[in-house]
Amino acid sequence: MQAKLIVAFERLNESVFLAKSNTIVAAVTSNNNYPIPWLSQIPSLSAFTTAQMNYEAAYYDALTKDINKVALRDSQRLILTKMLKQLAPYFELVAQGSVDILESTGYDLRRDTTHTDRVDPLPAPAGFRVSRGELTGTLDVRVKRLDGAGSYEVQMTELDPLVEAHWEHALSSTTASHIQLTHLTATHTYWVRVRAIGTNGAGVFTEPLSIIAL
Repeated sequence: MQAKLIVAFERLNESVFLAKSNTIVAAVTSNNNYPIPWLSQIPSLSAFTTAQMNYEAAYYDALTKDINKVALRDSQRLILTKMLKQLAPYFELVAQGSVDILESTGYDLRRDTTHTDRVDPLPAPAGFRVSRGELTGTLDVRVKRLDGAGSYEVQMTELDPLVEAHWEHALSSTTASHIQLTHLTATHTYWVRVRAIGTNGAGVFTEPLSIIAL
């Protein structure tokens, strides 16, 4: 079987979805692997770019938590998600199994799983970093992509990190980068840790890091 593009965009939180859609639009614009015009049966690059811009504008408008603006953001996300899913089969068809060409689209890739008898948990992801986000009450989390990981779980606590019962699930992400924690309280100190989730279950957590949210 060949590598495939991951289109499970519904699993992404808003900030991660915004970052991923931005990445894809930038990647396929002026991409020599996918010259325009594209097939008439799929959204054009112009329509795709407009949909992404509409979602991005609605995303920032909805940060006010206004109900109507949130509803508009959600409707724009549905339109953009539909286009992303419509484009994926075309990108795969043109790539003819080439991982390099598929990676040039900005989508995440799903590769065939190598089945072994090993049941060892995945190791802790390397390159674990936590930084303050651009918006108040947000933290940006990043780890290096880990082979065999299907997703990444982030846990948090404001209490003693040495007490296992204090840790709580914060979110799950299908990407190792562009993970954002939101709705945090300014001036509070948070402990954060990450682990990868693979076919054999949950892996080993990173060593926790602490940071003060602003």
